[in-house]
Amino acid sequence: MTRRSIRSCPPPSGPRSARALASMALIGLALMAEATSLGAQEPDSIVADSVETPVPVDTLPAVEAVSEERSTTDEAVRSRLQAIFDRVPVLASIDVEVEAGIVRLRGTVADGEAGARAVALAEAQDGVLLVDDDIRLSSSLSERLEPTWERLRDLGYGTVALLPLLGVALAIVFLSLLAGTALGRWGGPTFLRSRNPFLQNIIGRAIQAAVVLAGILVALDLLEATALVGAVAGTAGLAGLAVGFAFKDIVENYLAGVLLAVRRPFDQNDHVVVEGFEGKVVRLTPRETILMTLDGNHVRLPNATVFRSPMTNYTRNPRRRFQFDAGVGPIDDLALARELGIEVLNEMEGVLDDPAPEALVMELGDSTVTVRFMGWVDQRSAAFGRVRSEAIRLIKLRLEGAGVTLPSPEFVVRMAREEAATDAPPPPPQSPAGGAQADVSVDDAVDRQIAEDRRESAEDNLLTGE
Repeated sequence: MTRRSIRSCPPPSGPRSARALASMALIGLALMAEATSLGAQEPDSIVADSVETPVPVDTLPAVEAVSEERSTTDEAVRSRLQAIFDRVPVLASIDVEVEAGIVRLRGTVADGEAGARAVALAEAQDGVLLVDDDIRLSSSLSERLEPTWERLRDLGYGTVALLPLLGVALAIVFLSLLAGTALGRWGGPTFLRSRNPFLQNIIGRAIQAAVVLAGILVALDLLEATALVGAVAGTAGLAGLAVGFAFKDIVENYLAGVLLAVRRPFDQNDHVVVEGFEGKVVRLTPRETILMTLDGNHVRLPNATVFRSPMTNYTRNPRRRFQFDAGVGPIDDLALARELGIEVLNEMEGVLDDPAPEALVMELGDSTVTVRFMGWVDQRSAAFGRVRSEAIRLIKLRLEGAGVTLPSPEFVVRMAREEAATDAPPPPPQSPAGGAQADVSVDDAVDRQIAEDRRESAEDNLLTGE
């Protein structure tokens, strides 16, 4: 049986000792694998193979050749990586060492992203088994600020280069603003126009916004920044949602203002009553409805309150009925009292003939009988309050002149052991002479103050579209 022999080599020395030892370990593993495969065969066949086919010593791998090849590969990897790092400013301070397929990176970088890029480049090289990351972040202020200054400088150079295009884009936006303003004042085609000033204002602003938005999109496309529109729209949507929740009451008032301007339950100078507040409408703002009470005070009502509250509008129907009660003596002629009152109302200026005045007996009391007089006033030509006041005065005079008494409530008190009283009650005082009618013209004192307030105020008025 012939024995295989391996020529022994002197132990390597110098800087290649580690590579030589690694190569010898690989050769030993290969020989052990071959011996294992031979042990699985029959002993006779092994002897026969060893006798018939002797293995030349020259066919065994040479340790020095393997080590030299590994060294060449490591140097190629190191040279390639170092050349790449030297050409990238943020990686220029990194040193590369490669030994037995293990890459060691040493040096400092300005940020962690640059270090991660260096490690990724090293791992992507052929023949690299492991990357030892020994890169540290630089503590130098100048080195940390240098990338930022470079980005700012590049941004400045890019902005200067885009100045001509930026000027053209700004000119497009400016022209779109002018065109949008002109088209907004025009109001669009006839079929889009509305008699409602607020709706007409909305249509004009929508046309203006569409023209301006088109100009902005063209300008962004010229600057190749159309992706900015999606980002801004998304941000605006989220911001609008957050603002809506945070300012729910304000948003509710604005929406109610829009609905009031569209529905128009009142107009300027209308006499209304809302939530117990009575006055004339000064203006409708996006958030509030402003009234001026009949004694000249301003009342600001939130639009949401006005929208959901019952409202009485005395101006919407110019005809308004007034009424008042008069107590007539129980022994007087009630039919005569009614006729006298209706006769006075028919003669009065400011009281309408249609609907005709009325007088009704309402209640029989202990000492008086209540008679209710009613008449209609056209508020466009006469003041409601003044007509009612004058009707009360004239009817009282007419009834007293005809001998109809208007007694106050009377109570009879009888004392014990009191002799029967025979004295009659004193006669009532005589009414002053004079049945001439007083002025019942329209009272425009509040209207004049409202007009003055509109001239001096700069608030938006949705009732006029201003």
